[in-house]
Amino acid sequence: MKALPDNWADIQPDSVYLSISGLLVSFGSEQIKLGLKYDRKGKYLKAIEKGLVPPRGNVGLVASQESGYDLKSKVLGKGGDRRFHAKFIDGILHFSGFVTEH
Repeated sequence: MKALPDNWADIQPDSVYLSISGLLVSFGSEQIKLGLKYDRKGKYLKAIEKGLVPPRGNVGLVASQESGYDLKSKVLGKGGDRRFHAKFIDGILHFSGFVTEH
């Protein structure tokens, strides 16, 4: 199992990666495009690496309020105004490319 890269350009669509928190994650090609566009500093990838966190004052993954999605990325500070949403598919957290603003 490959470790989750710290750069969107190194991520292959639909490959499964292991985060340091032990979570299996994968990304669709649309999500990779969004990551390249909105996450030049890798903040969102660091949040995904960290895994599940309490919803207040933390960088990581929190519950998604969007129908059909389980978790969303949460990034604090400048550049953290978007949320990448993901759903579990066969035990793998898949980021398809659905994004919201907060």
